[in-house]
Amino acid sequence: MTGQRTRPVSIGLIGAGWRAEYFLRIARELPERFEIARVLVRGAASASAVHERWSVPAGTDLAEFLRGSYDYVIVSTPAEAAADLVAALVRSGVPVLAETPPAANTDALLALHSRVGGAGVQVAEQYHLQPHHAARLRVAASGTIGEVTGTRVSAAHGYHGLSLARLALGAGFEPVRITAQTVDDRVVSARGREGWAHELLEVRNPRTVALLRFESGGTAVFDFAEEQYFSPVRGREFSLRGTRGEIDNDRVDWMAAAGSAVHARLERESTGIDGDLDGSHLRRIVLNEGTVWENRFAPARLGDDELAVAELMHRMAVFVDGGDAVYSLAEASHDQYLALLVEEAAAGGAEVVSRPMPWSRR
Repeated sequence: MTGQRTRPVSIGLIGAGWRAEYFLRIARELPERFEIARVLVRGAASASAVHERWSVPAGTDLAEFLRGSYDYVIVSTPAEAAADLVAALVRSGVPVLAETPPAANTDALLALHSRVGGAGVQVAEQYHLQPHHAARLRVAASGTIGEVTGTRVSAAHGYHGLSLARLALGAGFEPVRITAQTVDDRVVSARGREGWAHELLEVRNPRTVALLRFESGGTAVFDFAEEQYFSPVRGREFSLRGTRGEIDNDRVDWMAAAGSAVHARLERESTGIDGDLDGSHLRRIVLNEGTVWENRFAPARLGDDELAVAELMHRMAVFVDGGDAVYSLAEASHDQYLALLVEEAAAGGAEVVSRPMPWSRR
């Protein structure tokens, strides 16, 4: 950031669904950092509901919305509706933080890039910023486990999971060969976005397992079923294998020297427990005596996914002030492209191979 801000970041928000409410919640918890200046929604009833619940101006007219003054605008709508909104904002010269995925299919991704390129558009890919994943990626990037040659991601669906895989391997846009299949995982559905289920109901839970072999030699196993997002009986996993060791969720094992293997754990330090009077929040994650992730938003009471989204909002402010990119449209497009190839491989049963795409040259 080129200078220290003396006011909250002014944000325009398009959308008022489940995901958009993250941004509203975070701004309410962190008013000194973020202000949702105005919300654009489709209908008058939705606008009234937003204003009543969040005390934020809301309307339905895009032209009126565009007359507002924002540091950036978040587009939190379904992918099918986002392209026209993103294009309109780009034409107006407003920096955009667009929701994932940037488009629903390959043709739509190509069309979006032909319209806006990458100008000012960043994407709200948050999984690598969740505290536990961010800590693992930082340890891997430090060289502790040597060169990362393989990863297994069973933590998020499609483009989110493949974002973690590409970041773990440093794979960029290089060619990749993909084989995949989908099998049923019969399991009791325990809870979802709306909370705990009221009865034990067994569901058909399609599980996609894919092997991605990148040109540079790195491999990624993608393995996920939707129930893993919220289920207490279907765990999540992110492991990284390196030439000197491995990270398996919170366990880190590595060769420090010949004849000397080190075994440690990533430990979460939270406050508000027992006699701790600092309020309830995640303070940091440590490995041995070193801090590998620290909560810049403490003491706000935010969950892990909210902390990741708050980090996106913060980094977007840094970006519009001349700082580093957040997560580019090109990166997010490639995540979605690979996710679509995984679906194609699973449906057809044959190996598929990625091809160069326009965004890989940006």
